[in-house]
Amino acid sequence: MSYDNVGLHLGDPSSPVSKILVCLDVTEAIVDEAIHKQCQLIVSHHPLIFEKISSINPTDEKGRIIYKIIQNNIALLTAHTNLDAALDGVSFVLANNLGLDDLQFLDKTYNISRKISLTTDYEDTEAVLKLLNYHSAEEAHFFEVNGRKEGQKYFEAIIDQHNVPQLRKALENEGLLKKGSFQEMEISTPTSNFGMGVLGYYPDPGIAMDEFLYLVCRALDVPSVRYSGRADRIRKVAVCGGAGIFLKKAAILAGADAFVTADIKYHDYFTEKSNFLLVDAGHYQSEFPVVEAIRKELAEAFEHIQVEATEVVTNPMKIYVTDFEPKNI
Repeated sequence: MSYDNVGLHLGDPSSPVSKILVCLDVTEAIVDEAIHKQCQLIVSHHPLIFEKISSINPTDEKGRIIYKIIQNNIALLTAHTNLDAALDGVSFVLANNLGLDDLQFLDKTYNISRKISLTTDYEDTEAVLKLLNYHSAEEAHFFEVNGRKEGQKYFEAIIDQHNVPQLRKALENEGLLKKGSFQEMEISTPTSNFGMGVLGYYPDPGIAMDEFLYLVCRALDVPSVRYSGRADRIRKVAVCGGAGIFLKKAAILAGADAFVTADIKYHDYFTEKSNFLLVDAGHYQSEFPVVEAIRKELAEAFEHIQVEATEVVTNPMKIYVTDFEPKNI
């Protein structure tokens, strides 16, 4: 997202990595854990550097964290809203933990698809197609150009907007990018790789509301959740890991029986629809399962690198439970 800060925040991109620590938040305890485990890279979901920094010094917490990361030659890579919006990203992991099937994006209205074209006299067409596919271009094809120049080939493909700069750079490195040879056009076709929230299903006839609430607590390892509304049977479920109340209307329009997210404000608990359950499972709780998913993905992609999920609980929110029974709940 345009307001976000993702990618390599700290570290030399050419530095070797043999061990990675995956976490949700970057705290001093996380950095200490990375140092203790001799990790060269921390991969986090939440950015340490989100807004512009005017100074860096060890007199405040963020400054101390940055100092400690640099002094111990550790790199920091962050995947935030790009992971929220990714296929198999945060919300897909949450939906899988809740046992939902037939998963699909809840909101796919983001117009990021681009049609790109390349004209070149490069003879190895398979190499060009391989390069396009490597940078996640889809429906890539080519045909001969009949004109004044012999041997000209015209390539077309569909690609997500955020992959275009890397593709353009790769084409330039291969000497395939000449003036006027590369074109990029916006198209209205929604991408299948990008969206917000997830919609999934339980087998017919669904499950009872109390059973569903128990399942959420069990799946996310929490003793309680906040909720409003009610539904007799829950079959179609919308989820969004983290702060996803902006998708409530989308969940209702999609015909969801329940919507699981976090950080719900008081007035948003009014569901404005009968037979609809709104559940606040907690920001940390609804996103933390993605840490293990990232660890597994990286471990499978880089077999020679050791990847560990953090053992530190960074959730800043605590719950105090009293035996006092209030008169009004």
